[in-house]
Amino acid sequence: MMKHNVAQKLIKQHLISGNMKPGQEIGLKIDQTLTQDATGTMVMLELEAMGIDRVKTEASAQYVDHNLIQEDYRNADDHLFLRSATRKFGIYYSRPGNGVSIPFTCNS
Repeated sequence: MMKHNVAQKLIKQHLISGNMKPGQEIGLKIDQTLTQDATGTMVMLELEAMGIDRVKTEASAQYVDHNLIQEDYRNADDHLFLRSATRKFGIYYSRPGNGVSIPFTCNS
C-alpha cells in the first residue's frame, strides 16, 4: 500500500462522502476555519445568504489584519460588520492590532 502525504491523510480523516480518488467529488468534515478581513466580509455575507445560524466547526476565527490603512469609511464599516457577524455566527473575532493571521495546524 502506498503511503499518504499530509494532504491525503487530512482528506482521509475528514472524508464523509465519496471516494478518495483524483477527479471524483467528495464531501469533507470541516473542523476549523480561518478568514481575514480582505476575504471575510464575503464569507459572512455568504453565510447570511445561505441562512446559516451558527457555524458548526470546532474552531473558527476571523482576523482583521490586512485592510487596516483607511482613506475612507469602507474598511472601518467592513470591520464593524465582521465584528457583528462573528458574534451572530459564533466565530472568534481577532481585532486589529492583535497580530497576523496564521493558519491553524492539524494534529495528525
